[in-house]
Amino acid sequence: MTRHLNIGMPFDDWPARDRQLFARAFENVDIFERGPALAPSTKYGRKSDYGRWLGFLFQAFPEALEQAPQERVDQSRVEDYVAYLRQNCRDTTVAHCLGRLFYTVRAMCPDHDFQWLYRTMRRIAVKAEPIKHPQVVSSDLYPIGFRLMDRAMVKANALGRLTKSSAMAYRDGLLIATLVEAPMRRGPFSRLTIDDHIVRVGAQWCLAVPAELTKTRSAQEYQLSERLSAYVDTYLGRIRLAFPGADTHNGLWPYEGRPMTDKMIRRRIIKWTRLSLGFAVSPHRFRNAAATLISIADPENIRVAKDLLGHRSFSMTEKHYIDGAQARIAGRELAAVLTARAGPSPRSEENFPA
Repeated sequence: MTRHLNIGMPFDDWPARDRQLFARAFENVDIFERGPALAPSTKYGRKSDYGRWLGFLFQAFPEALEQAPQERVDQSRVEDYVAYLRQNCRDTTVAHCLGRLFYTVRAMCPDHDFQWLYRTMRRIAVKAEPIKHPQVVSSDLYPIGFRLMDRAMVKANALGRLTKSSAMAYRDGLLIATLVEAPMRRGPFSRLTIDDHIVRVGAQWCLAVPAELTKTRSAQEYQLSERLSAYVDTYLGRIRLAFPGADTHNGLWPYEGRPMTDKMIRRRIIKWTRLSLGFAVSPHRFRNAAATLISIADPENIRVAKDLLGHRSFSMTEKHYIDGAQARIAGRELAAVLTARAGPSPRSEENFPA
């Protein structure tokens, strides 16, 4: 398939009228008015997909950009838009793009009827064949992280110094192991900081995700196992500071002079899971893996998966994947299962070079 074909129009290049309507619909809502209480990630997605629509019009129907937003969205152009998206998107993605377009133009132009667009999206979604991923559970992913960290330590011990490649491997291993125990969404995971979101409680580290970072606007808290917490100690004490510029920012996951983005994290996790398992596992599938493991290992307590994944209702967990304190309890349940399956840690950090 052709890649990078469906390029969107940057917000600053949108027609002035579109920028004004979008801001009024999604960004300047008074808290005392009736308006969409959307998470930043949802608003970002709608802005991105509306920009994709405008980018298509710029290429195929540039004269349409002179029209009012509601006049551009007609069935003929949408049919061409679907054909355009299908050049490098599956129908599941096409339906998702049309859904975002529908909710965006409906909010921007509330006096117009776009139900035909919603019905088009639903017809495509019903007929779409979802991607069939190989089943994976958290206990398949957990050892990958620890192997990466242990091998990084072995290499550093053999050389007597910590190389850049060893530091990256250790960081990537910690990314994987942490995401197994704390299967949060990729966006909040990438925005964790050492000052605000990770706290030592006794022998264990806790990840505190504030409500403003979560999709459901509910704070989450994950208590990491003692085993993983020992690796976090090494990471914070020695590994993280080995990255150039790590002392200039407080991001938990450093790159070179700045924190890793969620896309960087996705690429690194896909790389290591493909090498280890023979197929790629994206960060989002870590959430499916956690719910699947609980359903297999402890089916009587499957409802803890709702709190682990930060869902408002168990029906959401059931449909797609099988309050902060409950997430911590759910995380303990998952950690207990993982610990029982993983066995004792194979390493000691006492001879790890400074």
